[in-house]
Amino acid sequence: MEDLDKWLAGKAGELGTRSLKLIHGILNRAVKSAMRRDKVKRNVVDLCDIPEGRAGRPSKALTLAQALAVLTQAEKSGERMRAYIVLSLLIGARTEELRALLWSHVVAYDEARAAWLPVGETGWEHEEFAIYVWRSVRQKGGTKTVKSRRSLKLPRRCVDAPRLLREAQEIAQEKAGDRWKGTDLVFCTRTGTPVTAHNVR
Repeated sequence: MEDLDKWLAGKAGELGTRSLKLIHGILNRAVKSAMRRDKVKRNVVDLCDIPEGRAGRPSKALTLAQALAVLTQAEKSGERMRAYIVLSLLIGARTEELRALLWSHVVAYDEARAAWLPVGETGWEHEEFAIYVWRSVRQKGGTKTVKSRRSLKLPRRCVDAPRLLREAQEIAQEKAGDRWKGTDLVFCTRTGTPVTAHNVR
């Protein structure tokens, strides 16, 4: 037990508290498994205290004031950049997921039909909206992890931005005529082609 305490204490200078808890948990499960097989008589890991780990790095998240400043500037931008920033900041979708977002995955709850339907089909005169974050622009097209595939309900501020973008896109489509590519992408160029991270920057 003393050896284990010393070992954990030595790791405290290298690892954070959460990592130390994970290591402790792994050791605990391993010894319990050994006890079930009569390899050891008692679990000394249970008797060890988990030391406080080193401090984590400072958060890189925006402060509330910074986020509000970004949103204020976004409101002054064009429809595409406004929607891109508002959705990225307020609903937690990754930018690589938003660039792959389809209009068929922007949905509203149609009370008359008791179903979630694409806004292109049901319109914007509804109370509840969501997006299906099911794709990304990663090489294989999937989200970062299997659990990253999710549906996100939109707060009211996140509804106006894509609605205005949709209206602007319809005008752009008319202007582009035959040059318009029917990709159904929410975030696309003036001719409907996909935008890249470079386009956004």
